[in-house]
Amino acid sequence: MKNGIRPEMCEYCQRFDLLDMINDAVLLVDSKTNAVLFMNQKALNMYRYEQQEFDSLSIVDLSHESRETVCEKMDRVIDQAKRGYIFTANHVKKDGTQFKVEISARCLIMHGKSVIAALVRDVTADGKMRQEVEIAGKIQRLLLPAELENELFCMRTVYQPLHGLSGDLYDVQYNNDNQILFGTILDVMGHGIAATSQGGILRYLFRQAVEKHIAVSDKLAWINNEVMPFFSCGGFAAALLFAIDFNNKTLTYSSAGISHFVCLNCKGATVIKSPGLFLGINENEAYDEGVLTFQSGDSFFFLTDGLFEMLQQPIDNSHNFWSLYELCKTLPFNKTIKDDASGIGIFIR
Repeated sequence: MKNGIRPEMCEYCQRFDLLDMINDAVLLVDSKTNAVLFMNQKALNMYRYEQQEFDSLSIVDLSHESRETVCEKMDRVIDQAKRGYIFTANHVKKDGTQFKVEISARCLIMHGKSVIAALVRDVTADGKMRQEVEIAGKIQRLLLPAELENELFCMRTVYQPLHGLSGDLYDVQYNNDNQILFGTILDVMGHGIAATSQGGILRYLFRQAVEKHIAVSDKLAWINNEVMPFFSCGGFAAALLFAIDFNNKTLTYSSAGISHFVCLNCKGATVIKSPGLFLGINENEAYDEGVLTFQSGDSFFFLTDGLFEMLQQPIDNSHNFWSLYELCKTLPFNKTIKDDASGIGIFIR
């Protein structure tokens, strides 16, 4: 180590050889001159310098920011010597490659010299991943169905991911010929890329199931069997599948883990319970099926757990469709959201 920090390799300084065993880049910097006093092997590899080259380096040489900005950040480290200081910066390798780093730094006294010890992590990949997740989240939202409205019904939706990507999904298909509205809400375990992919597969299977001339519960069973390979590495999904027949004025539903939905009519608000095993757990699982009749003015809310659990129970009987929809829409913003929060509301005209 240069500048008198390790002239004779005393027992104290010999301990710094252990820094080469750390799997993160470590820099020691003179707090007064900003000269680089030491770079461990990880740091040398990251910045692409040789062992003998760092003697002539300053922290300013490693930065792609102005000298004033670098000095300002170093002063901040010194000011917060006891607590340490974490910040991001734009650095540059020997070959001119620019990259973003996160630096955890503290000011120490070594042999009477004030030294800044910095742990440096390349976060370029993290930034790219965040950007990709943000794009994927926007695409996921764009794939959701538009809100529908015609002479028979009005549909409104709520969609609020916990993070950029959501494990929640909903979809609808309306058959104008026989006046049946098919719909599903899905809640895949997790909030990341895997959950998003599994949700997309379930959406595709839902659209295929709608075309099959079988009972609603059999459609759900078929989806379960088809999706099993995509949960072979673990995980599961909750779902509820429904069909609203406007000719017969019936709602037929079948549940796989989303065990409740809300019915609003002239008698007030009722939580309809609908048990059923999650998708992706047992092959050849059979699902129950329920049927409700409705009339003009009734409405239904199909909600994932993240949204349903924010509703105060019992639900106020003074609610109509629009007031309950507004409540569902604002709850994820008025409370500390702990899960993805999504749902479909259907008002019968």
